[in-house]
Amino acid sequence: MKRILLLAAVALLSAPLCVQAQRSEITVSYGYAPTSNWSDSFSAIKDLVSDAKTDISGWGAVTVGYNLRLLGPLSIGAQVVCSTNEQKIKGTNTEIRNRYWAVMPNVKWTWLNLKIVSLYSRAAVGAVFSKAESGGESEHATRFAYQVSPVGVTVGGRLAAYAEAGVGASGSLLVGLRYSF
Repeated sequence: MKRILLLAAVALLSAPLCVQAQRSEITVSYGYAPTSNWSDSFSAIKDLVSDAKTDISGWGAVTVGYNLRLLGPLSIGAQVVCSTNEQKIKGTNTEIRNRYWAVMPNVKWTWLNLKIVSLYSRAAVGAVFSKAESGGESEHATRFAYQVSPVGVTVGGRLAAYAEAGVGASGSLLVGLRYSF
């Protein structure tokens, strides 16, 4: 009888841990200044040396992600990032349109978890698939992708707003919404 009571007590005490381990979240965010715009800017700087002047314009990055909480503060997941930009070469009618899709597994560590506010850090690595189009021609490439966000803040409950500061394919400053279930 004591064994059954002890096993029941252990099961009841570990139930909240099991429920917490199954907690999932879906995120959607907008990121300002993704590294895809930076790398194209650097290639434009290289072109400036060879007398080709380039203007670059982009709208940032949109990221959709899914995370699963494993143990307390540790979550793992994946994210898909989409971004585009355009390069116009001055003095010509040449325009290069760049499109990027990145797929990155990530890890998230929540280091302060209060009732409606939490602080966390996140890191992701993966691949970015790019396509550049100009004058009816296109070029495809696959490169290394990453996102490192040392500081992130979430405010809310099941539906929450969040912001991150970092660097990578998702952007340097991200703002978004998270839904936990």
